[in-house]
Amino acid sequence: MKKNALKTLSLVCIVTLMSCIQNKKPTENKIVEKSVETVNSVKQAPHNYGGWYCPDNLNGFPAVDLLNWKNVPVVNGRLATKEETQNGTSLIFVDTAKYPDARPLDIEMPKLGRFYNSSTKKDELIIIIQAVKISADAVVGFRYLNGGNGSARLNEVTFLSENEIDHLSPQRFVVQNITINAAPSAIWKILTKPEYYKTLQAFFDPEGALIQDLNTASKVNFKYRNGGAITSEFAANVYGNQYIQIDSKLKGAHYVEKFLLLENIETKTTELKIVCGPYSKVDFESQRNILNNWGQKVKALSEKK
Repeated sequence: MKKNALKTLSLVCIVTLMSCIQNKKPTENKIVEKSVETVNSVKQAPHNYGGWYCPDNLNGFPAVDLLNWKNVPVVNGRLATKEETQNGTSLIFVDTAKYPDARPLDIEMPKLGRFYNSSTKKDELIIIIQAVKISADAVVGFRYLNGGNGSARLNEVTFLSENEIDHLSPQRFVVQNITINAAPSAIWKILTKPEYYKTLQAFFDPEGALIQDLNTASKVNFKYRNGGAITSEFAANVYGNQYIQIDSKLKGAHYVEKFLLLENIETKTTELKIVCGPYSKVDFESQRNILNNWGQKVKALSEKK
């Protein structure tokens, strides 16, 4: 139940910088080893090397369960090739003709860290997969555990110590990829229009406690009882793909729900990608069943249109 591992989200406002669905641009990163308790959240001008905030890049950088963070692909000891910045291995491609002094930092990736995300209003666990120094700039490229990627200046990121990592609670994300025989516009209507709220809400609230008050719904017809406070919400067409993200907080724990629609013109189908969590070990299976049933209902309703 969402009571234990909540998830009523708050969409990530992709206001700053670009959000790039499957469009990962290389960014230059540079890192210095350090373990600090708090993240430096001083506002800085964005760097110029790419790989910015792309929480919707769920194909390029899918969600990663915390226990598997050390297994993500990385490039160590050299600059990444352009191909590696396009296949999920790395993030930032550095043109050495333009930046002849560019070099990788002497840091072995991946590293687990924290980064204050001004869009979701929370400190997020990240996996640093790139560290590069270019001229006077130090930038790191990273992937979010809940999927997608970002980059930042080195002093905006805090590396976790081994002791801090050892004390993290295991986190798992429910990931669903559902192929729907309908256009994205039809699915978007099912996901967001109030007339479908009651039907879809029943999967999370079988007793109907929230059904009478439509104002309790978020930007998507998906809401847990006792889901906590939504901290940010985003729902829009992003570079040709519809995307929703809701971030929420319950008893100090942060949760996210992501919904991405990817249209296949040739097959006239749309893939609905869902990422929700993180959930505890006790709660994971029940949440996966709920989300699967909810997603299948969205599919059935969409294919009727």
